[in-house]
Amino acid sequence: MLAEERRLKLSEWTRTEGRLDANVAANSLDVAVETVRRDLDVLQRRGVLRRVHGGAIALERFAHEYTIPERYGHNPDKKKLVGNVAASFIPQEGCIFVDGGTTTETLAPHLRDKPGLLVVTNNLTLARLIADSTTQTYVLGGKIRPATLSAVGAKTCEDLKELNAVVSFIGANGFSLAAGVTAFDTDEALVKKTMMANSQERILVADSSKFGSTYPAKFAAFKDFDRIVTNIDVDENFTDAMVSAGVEVALARH
Repeated sequence: MLAEERRLKLSEWTRTEGRLDANVAANSLDVAVETVRRDLDVLQRRGVLRRVHGGAIALERFAHEYTIPERYGHNPDKKKLVGNVAASFIPQEGCIFVDGGTTTETLAPHLRDKPGLLVVTNNLTLARLIADSTTQTYVLGGKIRPATLSAVGAKTCEDLKELNAVVSFIGANGFSLAAGVTAFDTDEALVKKTMMANSQERILVADSSKFGSTYPAKFAAFKDFDRIVTNIDVDENFTDAMVSAGVEVALARH
């Protein structure tokens, strides 16, 4: 294998897993670990990844926040499948919290015309998609983050503390075995925490591409959720960890 082919493999693995172990990569490529380390140095100079002790992490998965157009263009079919499965856990009546994000927005068709349901959300797009139906819709106040079109901050959390939900549907930017469930923004993370704290049941809704990435603001561990809905192709290391933590895993199939 040529050096550039090897480096392409390394960069792909790092993006996929979020973190790359140099020894594991060396065994997979059948080269010396020193060769992998030199390749990682080259890739770091190119800005593809960041070297850490024992390997590397993908910069784009550690620190990059996608724009709204990028979010809608990233795995839309997988997100829709997840939303269809998550919809089976929507109660016919009572109050539910629905978090911001393009994955939680896929619940919109399933939330319309349910007069016994009160949907409380900080997601402006979701509110627009359901507010003209018979479903009762409550939009949380607060500062709007342009990157997600969601209300965040102290005012949002104050509104939430006055409400109690049967179920909360929570999104996230990343999931890591080491770092837990993470968001890009600390204000958004606080809203997620508050929604979870004021819900009887907590459901994590995310497509499988989110697993293996880490973002700055941790807001939960796997065990803090009652149920996690994701795609069938999620790495079994994550499903094993979730089941071991006592979490029900619902997998969306094509």
